[in-house]
Amino acid sequence: MVNKKSAVKDIGSNDSYLLQLLYSVLIIISLMIVIFVFRNVNVRETTNIKYDYVTSSFVINDDALKRPAYMSDNWIFVPNFSRNEIRYDTRIDNIMKTHPYADHVEITNHGWNNLGSKTKWNRTDGNIVFDELELYNIPTVTGAYMTKIKYSSGQSKIYLDLGDINGHAYVYCNNKYVGEAGDLLEYEIIPNYNGGHNSSAIQVDSGTLEIIIVCYSNSKITSPGLVTIPTILSPTYNTVFSTLPTAWISVIFTITVIAIIAGYHLGSTFKDNRVYYFFVLTILHIFLYNIVDNYFLILDSTTKQAARLLFFIGAAAFSYCFVSVLFKSKKYKNIGSADCIVVSCIGIAFVALDFLDSSLISTPFNEFCAIAYVSLLAVASIIKVLFFHLDSKNALFGSFASITVFFIYFAMLSQENLLCNISLYSVLYFIALIGILISFIRRYTLQYRELVNSSTHLKLAIEQKTAHISEINKDLINTNKKLLSNEEARKNVMSNVSHDLRTPITAIRGYAELLIKGSSTLSDEQKNNYLNNILKRSIQMERIVSDIVEISKMEATNFEFNFMDLSVNELLDEIYMLYSSDLSATKELTLDLPEEDFLMVKADPKRLSRVFENLISNAINYTNEEAHIAIKAWRSDADKPLSEQRIHITVSDDGIGIPPDEIERVFDRFYRAKNSGQNIKGTGLGLSIVKMIIDKHDAEITVTSEIGVGTTFHIVMKPTY
Repeated sequence: MVNKKSAVKDIGSNDSYLLQLLYSVLIIISLMIVIFVFRNVNVRETTNIKYDYVTSSFVINDDALKRPAYMSDNWIFVPNFSRNEIRYDTRIDNIMKTHPYADHVEITNHGWNNLGSKTKWNRTDGNIVFDELELYNIPTVTGAYMTKIKYSSGQSKIYLDLGDINGHAYVYCNNKYVGEAGDLLEYEIIPNYNGGHNSSAIQVDSGTLEIIIVCYSNSKITSPGLVTIPTILSPTYNTVFSTLPTAWISVIFTITVIAIIAGYHLGSTFKDNRVYYFFVLTILHIFLYNIVDNYFLILDSTTKQAARLLFFIGAAAFSYCFVSVLFKSKKYKNIGSADCIVVSCIGIAFVALDFLDSSLISTPFNEFCAIAYVSLLAVASIIKVLFFHLDSKNALFGSFASITVFFIYFAMLSQENLLCNISLYSVLYFIALIGILISFIRRYTLQYRELVNSSTHLKLAIEQKTAHISEINKDLINTNKKLLSNEEARKNVMSNVSHDLRTPITAIRGYAELLIKGSSTLSDEQKNNYLNNILKRSIQMERIVSDIVEISKMEATNFEFNFMDLSVNELLDEIYMLYSSDLSATKELTLDLPEEDFLMVKADPKRLSRVFENLISNAINYTNEEAHIAIKAWRSDADKPLSEQRIHITVSDDGIGIPPDEIERVFDRFYRAKNSGQNIKGTGLGLSIVKMIIDKHDAEITVTSEIGVGTTFHIVMKPTY
């Protein structure tokens, strides 16, 4: 039996493991689909417009502006070029004659430190040294990206979108300043209500547009300059790309606030409030990272890199702690706190190291450490779920959270060449928040439904129990009334019995004393008279005792009736013969029976005889000296099926009658009518015995009576044939 239970448990564990693994795979596939769709919709492509090598110009017309026009290569880069060198007659060809430059330059995510494999340097020996400037007390380097556009479209205004910039860029078109974008050069924080959409409007006033983008960057930044492919946009696209990021960050802000508020109410039901605190700290750090990274706050490059690092490490650490404290296990309760402390200490040490040596902030060392840190936390979370807490009710939710944050953080680290300034990690963050809210709302909805169902069942059970208790209470009340009534009757019968027994005993004793004391003086006639009286009194006592014994027997649970086929005709005829001979000359007993119908019933002969004897005795006792007692029996509905036929027996007298208000009580035990008189002896048990016997025969008995006219007892029985 033990092995069987163990086998069943192992099978259940394997099923849970496989199911959890399946859910994890489905989550990963779903996230991969989201990433695939995002990269095909919102990532800038390579050059998708024609480049004229003869004129060294990009060719843009109405067809090209039906979608964003990407200019990813064939740029010219001039190092150490300052905006102060631009004059009203400055031309790109003239700059190329007087400055070292590189042509066939590609825009990469490493800025001007990686200008692409097709780059060719001119007017230089290949050893390019960037001169440092001092702007706002910040060591700064500069360089210019240049290109020509052969424009033949019907638009009077187009927009140049630079995307992401490591540094600050000034944009000129045909020697005219048209705008600037990117980071600040000084230490200030400025909100950007365009949602990081770094576009500049270019007024079209000639067929050829010469674009010069002068970039200034902190010399400590490892990837200075343009890191996103510049794109030409129509006014319609520019409006869309300017509006969408602001709308998106509003959505992110709203869902973050909703998550915090909903989490506060849901978190109040948790035993461990740390779940809520870690959840809030995680989403706040990701939200602030999004604000800083996507130019919703404009900072200088170094501050931006430091803020991104701080929020990234904080979000990663708090998300791991959030997943960790979801699980409560007595076996691993110490691990639940220790691993959170270790993870937090590693994150703090990582951030502290960068802030102690600011030169590390923009190096590949930071990126490598961040990737290693996130990978470690993601793997640790998944292992914790799958191998330590697989049977926990939070296992599925923990897997979802662990896998999703893993994708979010790697998306945060990747350099996306975004078309619209809506980052991939913000989309995954939105999906994660919605998933978390749906998961918890669904869980609490199910719990609420269970509570409602339980409450309904409990209410129904209470109503049923209340109704049952009410019935029991009614039964108890009725039983109590019967007990009180029986007690009253018992007291009365005890009084009557004691009186009735005392009277014959006293008489017997008196006659016996007379016989003993005066035996010598009494005549034989007197002696016989006394003995006859003693005999009558003994019979009276025997009758009283017999009634009490009879009803006691019938109340016993093991009392049995001997039913058999019985002729009511024959039974009544025998009883008639018995009583007719004992009646006085002034009382008449008559019998009316059908001649050809035996009136067969299923009955106990002895008990049914007792019924008629009691009824006839009552009739004799409660009639005057001159009286008529009638016994009658017949069959009703003889022409109908046997099941609808009935046998009727009546015993009638013309005696004193029963008061109308006492007719219902004549069958009660120990009850005697008030008009029964003191001279009529009885215990009040005779009719009660009759009623009990009739009930045992599945028959009915009723009584009708009128004072001074007489009483009739009517018995109805089922025939057997």
